[in-house]
Amino acid sequence: MKPATIVSNKIKRLFGWMGLICLLLIIPVKAVRWIAWIDQSFVISTIVGIAPSLLGPVGLLFLILSSSSPRLTRLTLFQTTLLVGAIAIGLEFVQLIPRPGILAKVHYTFDWFDVAATLFSICVGYLVARLLIYFKG
Repeated sequence: MKPATIVSNKIKRLFGWMGLICLLLIIPVKAVRWIAWIDQSFVISTIVGIAPSLLGPVGLLFLILSSSSPRLTRLTLFQTTLLVGAIAIGLEFVQLIPRPGILAKVHYTFDWFDVAATLFSICVGYLVARLLIYFKG
């Protein structure tokens, strides 16, 4: 697989926009969570619940792939995906650590659906990035 230095600037720009859009889409999803008066079915509430875990890792992957940092451009797509996977899974499991002081009142929920959604998101992001690099790069 090509290191990120070989990928064209056009593809890097596309990765940047895709990453930004994925990360910005988390905001309306989080806003829907705050609307408590909407009676949602189990399927809709599950999708809204795991949407940040679907959008966040793939957004981070695309943003890192669009980076021009010398350290990150030396990594292959697979190595970058592993890095994003370690960060995303780590953030899911950090929610299990007890929080001190005023942070104890903040409500975090650890869910295995979120972990599965994170892994699925990373796999889909890898496949999309690989196809874009192969066909357009």
